[in-house]
Amino acid sequence: MSRTSQIFLALCVAWATSTAIAHAQDTPRWEHVLRAHVSAGRVDYAALGHDAAARADLDAYVTSLAAMPDAAPLGAWIDAYNALVVHAIVRAYPIRSVRDVPGFFDHARYAVAGRERTLDEIENEVLRERFHDARVHAALVCGARSCPPLARTPYARRPLDVALDRAVRQLLQSERAVRVTTSEVWLSQIFDWFRADFARDAGSLSEWLGAHDRRFTPAVRALPVHFLGYDWALNAP
Repeated sequence: MSRTSQIFLALCVAWATSTAIAHAQDTPRWEHVLRAHVSAGRVDYAALGHDAAARADLDAYVTSLAAMPDAAPLGAWIDAYNALVVHAIVRAYPIRSVRDVPGFFDHARYAVAGRERTLDEIENEVLRERFHDARVHAALVCGARSCPPLARTPYARRPLDVALDRAVRQLLQSERAVRVTTSEVWLSQIFDWFRADFARDAGSLSEWLGAHDRRFTPAVRALPVHFLGYDWALNAP
């Protein structure tokens, strides 16, 4: 087999695999929910709760996660996490914060990729441990106002590098995540909680910020850093 034929076959296999994973996850249903009830990164949980068709789509997508391959790519796992958060909030609604639900992240379990997992397990034992890409912290949406904005297109349906870079830009442009003055820098607690991930990817948190945000010149990276309070109110309109 020629080198060209080998490359073509590899591309066909990759496409077929990604298509099969998207089908197993019923990703179009998740996209319908996002398109109908997400705007400017916020989720209209009240409207979603009263939209029977969207609720059915969300339920079907979450149910489909049980059959997702454990070896699914990063984009598929990000979508799974984000959808489970939305689904759990809708089930508990009306609430003011995910913190109103005991065990929201570390106790409630969901059937994902062949076994029961908590949201914390998906984040820490799959997304962080397997993929080693700190950009994921700009894509995971925990249902709070200080979380990154929720994208309206599933990550499994976009070129992942492009999608993650866009998520990083959006997070860094938000005043909830980054504030730079002439004398100090204020950052989201996301950068403190997961500092080790950013340092792993770039040598240090400041170097990671410098690689993704032109404001972080050497002079700015030398300024004192403080962390903003985290707003756990629902990421609703």
